Amino acid sequence: MNLRVLSSTVALGLILAAVPAVYAQDNPGGGGASRVPYQDQLSGNVPLDSYVYDYLDKLDGLGYLRQMQTGTKPYTRMQVAGWVVQMDRLAAQKQEMAPYAKSLLRELKTEFKNELAVLNGTARPGGLALREIQFEENFYHGGTVSQKPWTKSTYQPLNVNNDGYKYGRNANEMLSLRLEGSLGEHLMLSVTPRTDYNSTDDSKTTVESGYIKTNINNLSIQIGKDANSWGQGVRSHLTYSNNAEPMTSIRLSNIEPMKIKHGYFKFLRESNTTFTYARMEGNRSDVPHPSFVAWRKDFTPSDNFTFALEHASIIGGLGHALSGSDYYRLLTGRNAGNCSSPNTIDEWNTQAGGDFRWRLPHLNGIQVYGEFYGEDRHRYILYYPYRFAEIMGVYIPRLTRDGSWDATLEVHHTDPCWYMHGTYTDGWVFKGNIIGDAIGNHAKSYYAKVTHYQDNGSQLSFNLEQVKMEYESPESQKFNSAWANYRTKLDQDMFMDLTAGVSHIDNFNFLSGENKRNYKVGLGITKRY
Repeated sequence: MNLRVLSSTVALGLILAAVPAVYAQDNPGGGGASRVPYQDQLSGNVPLDSYVYDYLDKLDGLGYLRQMQTGTKPYTRMQVAGWVVQMDRLAAQKQEMAPYAKSLLRELKTEFKNELAVLNGTARPGGLALREIQFEENFYHGGTVSQKPWTKSTYQPLNVNNDGYKYGRNANEMLSLRLEGSLGEHLMLSVTPRTDYNSTDDSKTTVESGYIKTNINNLSIQIGKDANSWGQGVRSHLTYSNNAEPMTSIRLSNIEPMKIKHGYFKFLRESNTTFTYARMEGNRSDVPHPSFVAWRKDFTPSDNFTFALEHASIIGGLGHALSGSDYYRLLTGRNAGNCSSPNTIDEWNTQAGGDFRWRLPHLNGIQVYGEFYGEDRHRYILYYPYRFAEIMGVYIPRLTRDGSWDATLEVHHTDPCWYMHGTYTDGWVFKGNIIGDAIGNHAKSYYAKVTHYQDNGSQLSFNLEQVKMEYESPESQKFNSAWANYRTKLDQDMFMDLTAGVSHIDNFNFLSGENKRNYKVGLGITKRY
């Protein structure tokens, strides 16, 4: 491990996490967690594929969440429990609540009953126990697309943001279980072993997620492996998503938001800081064992607006040790070259920018959001990125008067040099998958989702997506995909997910006239304890 990079970047993370304390004090009651000791707020992360995120977004869109969620996921269970307290209070103040919305809120209160008891002061965090068992059966027909030579990664239609898992041909089975709980006053553990079987790779058992957490006052320290999702995009994120396998990392973050009450920046109201450091794989074809360093600061200047600033870099590695001056140049946005300057030495691959989400109550709660990021510094203009990528979207929570139908529309665009690099030639990639947006470089995508909520809380969604890779090329590879998802509750502690989709591919692997179709049919059963 590059101890110099590790020590320097962790020190930077501690500084970033502590910066708000210079001009702020802890937020009493942020998320309903006031009067609860910080160590009692240590809790597991909500898995990114959980129904909880859909329920939060829906109730937020209906106006039951006072302050907007930030774009840094995963959320912790105590964090979500605080929001459930808020939503329950607002629901009690409203004269009417649609039956499906009551079902969603009731389900969240059941899911987080232990955390709610901790917030109410009637219980302490529970010990290590089995929390969840999940089984999936997926039938997948079709090929996996190579994104070489631009990045050494692959793309599988109908299967993105899946923690780096690629389906084998035909039947794919998965069984996982999650053990989670407190190991003491300042320590908690979560581990999710997973067994997969398919006709291509046979069976293998891995740790899908596994980490420990402790705290120093309001600072949470997490060591281990768990998926991250940073940004406001629904379909994916430009810089840091769960499209690739989670990295084993050190993660620092606030337990409660910091309330900015004094100084020039008090108009920002609240701040959350997140920092992560990971050592990447050693079998890369470019530089073995580089470091992945990322930080993000979320701000909530009003109840209806949130934004974040983010910076991430692939840096160092065997044979690429950094000097003291390199850290200054990294922080000030200086670098030597870019993808069109092959004769210059580009010492790190950096992406930086920001994202936002704006809720418009006077327009029936419509939310507008976007991500705007740049990659690598321009050779002649300080702080100005050389290349850009964007995501723009809109969430319409009420297609009908009662809000039982909603819609999301989203557009993605990446530059021809996005995710590419002169030194880290594998690209913005970890173990064969893009760390950010699965569409890769020089690509566009258009995504639409319509969802219907039934009175019992069941969800039925219809999704359409078009992805064009190398969109300016005559042999542009185009994916036209459609799929449907259905989620319902089988009994008090069991959910079922069904999915079916098809993707028509033009110019498969950029070969003119080579057309194919991929299909996916899936069943998932989740049992909670």
